[in-house]
Amino acid sequence: MITLQEIFSLRSNKLQNTKVKLVRHKDSRAEYRELLRNRQGILAYQREQAKNVFKGCDYIVSFIGGERKRSILFGVFSVDGVTQHSGKYYYDLSHVPEFSDLENRVVINWGDAALAWHQWYTQKKEVVEVLPQGYLGSFPGLLEFVLDYGELKRLMENPEANHDWKYHLSSVNGIYLILDTHTGQQYIGSAYGDGGIWQRWSEYARTRTGGNRELTRLLDSDPEYQRHFRYSILQTLPSNITAREVIKIECLYKEKLGSRIHGLNVN
Repeated sequence: MITLQEIFSLRSNKLQNTKVKLVRHKDSRAEYRELLRNRQGILAYQREQAKNVFKGCDYIVSFIGGERKRSILFGVFSVDGVTQHSGKYYYDLSHVPEFSDLENRVVINWGDAALAWHQWYTQKKEVVEVLPQGYLGSFPGLLEFVLDYGELKRLMENPEANHDWKYHLSSVNGIYLILDTHTGQQYIGSAYGDGGIWQRWSEYARTRTGGNRELTRLLDSDPEYQRHFRYSILQTLPSNITAREVIKIECLYKEKLGSRIHGLNVN
């Protein structure tokens, strides 16, 4: 059995001879990927506590809880101070970069004390899996996911770590949706030809706009605007369908959803 403590000691001796707590965040309604996407929310949750749970800690090691006691590493943070206000404790936490390459990759067995969401580091934790760099998670199905831009870029930059994603997205043509979460406007596009949806979306990962006029306009106004984009598939189409047939279906979706009048499509 390889433990978390053994892997960490190979990476850095920073946690040795210090007081460290293990922290497990769990939401039964959400998968790993959904919780990890909400990084700022998790950081805020860690910082604000009803009790002085990190009293005497030099560091905390945070995990996101999953099924069957599995938990994936979220990050390591130093506890730099604490203040008390209105009956709550607010911790000054700083990210420890020495363990960054293990984040979202190291999966441990939290053990039988699943309800104890904070435990001392002296309790050994078995490492059950080390996921490949850039791993996005198991492929949920062609119509069963939504990706933000950061996830899309990570997916396209790590095809070997996400071979199931690449296989399925390369095998089909389809109609896809890009949602601007800032305004609620929609862009509807289509993918056909060699490489299917994977090939088309790789252009979005590389250029952020895929050459689309309205998306380019948004990026011109804010160079980081792609952080508002969410990508999903509306309908899959067989690989042998003609470009003309695909475009006809794409136009129908634009009419149904009004993406020309109230959205980001201009044709």
